[in-house]
Amino acid sequence: MLCFGGLQVMLVVSLAGVGLCTLPQVSDIDRKLTARLNPDCPDDICTEDGNVLTLIHIRADSEVDTIHYVWDFTGKPTILVALTGKNASLKINWYDFLDAKPSSVQFSEAPIYTFMTVINRIFQFDDTDDIGALAGSDKVFVYNPHDFKYNRTLLWFNEKDVIAALSVDNDFLFKLNAFSTRDHGMDFPHLLHTSNSTQVDIVFNNISAKFNRPRFAVELLFVVSEQAVTGTDFEITKRRSLDDEHTPGIFEIIDVLSPGAFKFSTGGYIEYRPVSYTHPERDVSTSTETHQTVPEAIASAANALNATLAYAIFGQKLDTLLVQGMNISFGFSGDGFYTKSNYTTLTFQVGYGVPPLEQLSAFVLIVAGIGIGLPLAMLLFGGIYICTKKLRNRRGIRV
Repeated sequence: MLCFGGLQVMLVVSLAGVGLCTLPQVSDIDRKLTARLNPDCPDDICTEDGNVLTLIHIRADSEVDTIHYVWDFTGKPTILVALTGKNASLKINWYDFLDAKPSSVQFSEAPIYTFMTVINRIFQFDDTDDIGALAGSDKVFVYNPHDFKYNRTLLWFNEKDVIAALSVDNDFLFKLNAFSTRDHGMDFPHLLHTSNSTQVDIVFNNISAKFNRPRFAVELLFVVSEQAVTGTDFEITKRRSLDDEHTPGIFEIIDVLSPGAFKFSTGGYIEYRPVSYTHPERDVSTSTETHQTVPEAIASAANALNATLAYAIFGQKLDTLLVQGMNISFGFSGDGFYTKSNYTTLTFQVGYGVPPLEQLSAFVLIVAGIGIGLPLAMLLFGGIYICTKKLRNRRGIRV
């Protein structure tokens, strides 16, 4: 009886493994995408075949609401995520907008929630301590993205995907994606996205070194339609992914969450993996680390964000909203600094709600099932063979 009892236990474990592989997956709400370049821009400002100005408005419509993405490169690159009702539309007074006047960009009805990420400054610094962090460096060169001349090299869209690419003298390259479904990005680090997020990929390519030990860092500013309250800040969380199938060697995911996101799951966030790549062929051998600072409040936010999309929408109201900033720098001790490869990347997502959780893919589950199931099958059939042989021996003795 003990023999058959053991077989029953192994059978239950095997069936549980099969059940794990067949658990139903919960799908996100798909959204239909509609993109417009420089919407309703007058002919005397935006020529039909020109690419001097780039402001892309994307509607991501579901059955119950709409998320508006705006990728603005008329000044400092700004990524807007706004949740509205289905009938809300975006209105731009282009003359006032280019004159940096408040209320020049408005929605036809007040958004339920708004979250913006502004690429405020880019730093090249002399990393004398070879630690990869901007803090402590006394030699820093500041690039102001507001002064960049952006050349739009790609804009492609349909109702499922939107892709745009811009360059600045081939030194700084920006690629942006919007999505209609839940999936992983095509390029490393293959971030998991949903229809509630948009992805930004920045490449620092063959930029002239200004120091002997140069590295780069980016300053990001976050603007949310949440009132600034003492003790309420953005929060950085670090979580471990289940496996490194999509980003080999990197098990960590970093989320920067607005108060609404980590308290009520109804705020905004950025998400990235702490890895930067030092070659267009992105893999483990061409990767380096990233470092981030703790988000801090921005004093006189309206002045700091003057001549940005954030100011065009909120104006002086920015001084009452939660506006914080942080730096992300690239590199680690011994990697040869930026001059070893003259190539560095940053990939992050901006989204509404909470970041999506990684799940084991069907491939990993199958491999795990084979790894667990094959030994169990061998034990099962071995146990049957042993039990059968014992039964035969007992019958032989009785005869």
